Amino acid sequence: MARAKPIIRPCPRCGRNYEYRRASGRYFELCEHCRQPDCVICGQKVPIERGHKNTCSIACEVDKSRAIQLVFSSKRIAEDPDFYKRRHEKNRQARERDPAKMAAYLQKERERHAKRSRDSAYVAQRKEYHARHYQKNREQILQQRREFYAALSLEEKEKRYIIARVRSRDWRRAKIEEIRQDPEAWQAYQEAQREIRRKIAREKALAELMKQTQELLNVADRDESK
Repeated sequence: MARAKPIIRPCPRCGRNYEYRRASGRYFELCEHCRQPDCVICGQKVPIERGHKNTCSIACEVDKSRAIQLVFSSKRIAEDPDFYKRRHEKNRQARERDPAKMAAYLQKERERHAKRSRDSAYVAQRKEYHARHYQKNREQILQQRREFYAALSLEEKEKRYIIARVRSRDWRRAKIEEIRQDPEAWQAYQEAQREIRRKIAREKALAELMKQTQELLNVADRDESK
């Protein structure tokens, strides 16, 4: 029996040319691309080259795995609230007993931190989180800082003070250099600095005038008392 001749036509959905009727005699209303399932994460079509996967990309596959893990973790926490605390403590103790494990763990943490530091979206997200956390727990955080600082030795306090001064100086230098690259911002910065110097000069002159006035009043009081 002769095989049916394939019929090629544009896909009614995307316009791609495809075999509407194959040599086997099977008919397909849509092309192979449009017959692909939708990604369970973003809803886009899963590329043909991904085979039987239900995600369109590695990123969506990672998000799917995280979502599954989140559901699993939430269920486990509901059943045993302290499960992850115990596991974390167990892993920490195992690392402390094995220097090789500790070294591998620290290296992995450094690599993860470096990777995240290059992610501007992650950095912005963490800044926003820390700002909200500080505003919500401001008094408690400040009290903890005061208690921590009070418990330090004089030598440790001096060491931290020096480190803070160096960091502050380096930050100011970097900030000024950044402003210097923008002519308008640099002009505004210089004008602001001049205004600060004028304000300091006025306050100094006023203080000197008040001092001289007080001295004159003291002299007048002494003359009257004679």
